[in-house]
Amino acid sequence: MHQTLAGKVVWITGASSGIGRALAAEAARRGARLILSGRNEGALRETAVLCGGYRTAKALADGAPRLPADALLPFDLADPGARRKAAQEALVLFDRIDTLVLNAGVSQRARFAETSPEVFDLIMQTNFGAAVDLTRAVLPQMRDRDSGMIICISSIAGLMGAPWRTAYSASKHAQAGFFSSLRAELYGSGIHIAMVYPGFVRTSISENALSGDGARHGELDPLQKSGQEPSETARIVWDKLETGALDIKVAFDFKAHLGVFLARYFPKLFVRSISKHGGL
Repeated sequence: MHQTLAGKVVWITGASSGIGRALAAEAARRGARLILSGRNEGALRETAVLCGGYRTAKALADGAPRLPADALLPFDLADPGARRKAAQEALVLFDRIDTLVLNAGVSQRARFAETSPEVFDLIMQTNFGAAVDLTRAVLPQMRDRDSGMIICISSIAGLMGAPWRTAYSASKHAQAGFFSSLRAELYGSGIHIAMVYPGFVRTSISENALSGDGARHGELDPLQKSGQEPSETARIVWDKLETGALDIKVAFDFKAHLGVFLARYFPKLFVRSISKHGGL
């Protein structure tokens, strides 16, 4: 199975920075037409410039030719009403969504006992509830055409648990369970469901992670400081997706591979090791 992005309409959430921005730039380079979403419209415009530029609404109304990233759709993913409205708008921008990239998310840096129920629910809503809602919105038109791709950008935390990340890891495990089940339900159709598990990528996700009271963590994890460049991550991910890969591990160093292996086959050894690594 080989798929190309040329001419495809690709909707990317979390496109204002990090992996999402890099995925957008690489998709544009491969000929995709983009819908870029995130909370920060200014940052989305910066992404659009990296993707080859964008036209103003007036320029488009005056008949200017479209550019790959003309469709900017800012909204708050944690707001159920806002994300359902955004999905309705996205579906009419180009009359279809060929590829949905569920990249947006928020991480956590707090013990479970110190995490308020509101913060826990916010993380679950942003990472998991939103993924379900947007999938529910775009899937019918994909089924009508018997064609489409839904890509969920998960995390190594979706393959193993870790201290300080109970809500985040729970949301990523929930994504894996949901999309694995949906993939089975859609088997034999022309709809492709893929999971991407990044290991250590140089993004600001740990700096933007939430503490127990919802405050910004504000520190970059050491493993991210030395992590893979997002542009390289994006290139690898699109290369693998275009060959039809279902589960993609990317930016996995030896520690990442070892952690996943121990978590699966030697849980006692894993929990002792990860607790020590987490400073507990």
